[in-house]
Amino acid sequence: FVRVGFVVGERNLYLSVAGYSWLYHTGYFRLRRYITSKSQRTRWQLRAMQTLHIIVLVFHTLKSLHRSTEWQNEITLFQSGLKVCPANGKVFYNLAKVTPDSQRNLTKLLYHESVRLAPDFEHALNNLGNLYRVEGNLKTSVYLLSRAVKINPEFAAAHMNLGVALMKSGQFEEARNHYDRGLELRYPYPDCVYNLGILHLKTNSVEEAEQAFRLGVSWEHELSHLNLIILLDNSQRLQEARDVALLGVEKFPLRSDFRFHLANLYGQMEDYTSAETEYKAALGLEIKSTYLLNLGVLYHRWGKIDSAREAYTNLLRIDPGNQKAQMYLARISKRT
Repeated sequence: FVRVGFVVGERNLYLSVAGYSWLYHTGYFRLRRYITSKSQRTRWQLRAMQTLHIIVLVFHTLKSLHRSTEWQNEITLFQSGLKVCPANGKVFYNLAKVTPDSQRNLTKLLYHESVRLAPDFEHALNNLGNLYRVEGNLKTSVYLLSRAVKINPEFAAAHMNLGVALMKSGQFEEARNHYDRGLELRYPYPDCVYNLGILHLKTNSVEEAEQAFRLGVSWEHELSHLNLIILLDNSQRLQEARDVALLGVEKFPLRSDFRFHLANLYGQMEDYTSAETEYKAALGLEIKSTYLLNLGVLYHRWGKIDSAREAYTNLLRIDPGNQKAQMYLARISKRT
């Protein structure tokens, strides 16, 4: 076994290992025939060769089995990489990527070590910047992501992530520039155009936001669908919102959000039967307090008081502190 470093993929060594095995066995049998032909007293020599041969086979078999166990999951695989290349920043980067979300502090430490060992590794800077953004440390996030795009100006994801951090910091113009750059470098880029739509909403550019979300919808981007539905709903363009919601239900049948928003739209359009169907479909996919609450409100408006009471009661079973459900249930009790 020869250490070749972390960067060389082991799958690229299969052919050369097969060649090595063939050469080894060919050499072993030729040497055995040579010893046999040269001397009559070869018994102890042949036994010694056989013993060494068996030792080599057992040793390499055990090493192969041990290495195979390290390939059973990504964490053990990348941890083994630390033994081979402890000063390789990419090893720490890969290990950080597969660390569970619940161990965020460990993930940060691994990314920091990756950046320390490889200061110009833009992917580690990008991921570390995103972690700080999620934690609300926008200043550090912007600094790290700015380094990433400076090192690699054609890194589209880093431009988008820097745009998000700048947008959350209130630096809308700079954020717009990085979103535009991200779209120049990668097109189509659904996540980037979605975030551009969010930026337009924050700057009250509703028409531009709608255009961005519609572009995301054409690329089958889930969040673009949802935000376009909400935008059209808030603009009282209910039929257009319903059409987008129906498309979302078709494209993402396992997402309860689309059923929920479609039910809300049917309720506003006073199509109570369709609204009830969609609320129940949403609850069949996922139980949420808001779904039960809105179903109760629907029944209340529909005049189905017993059904409304049942919906509010079911809601309070999973969310006993829900004040709206308590208030609406109290109103029903006073009337009856």
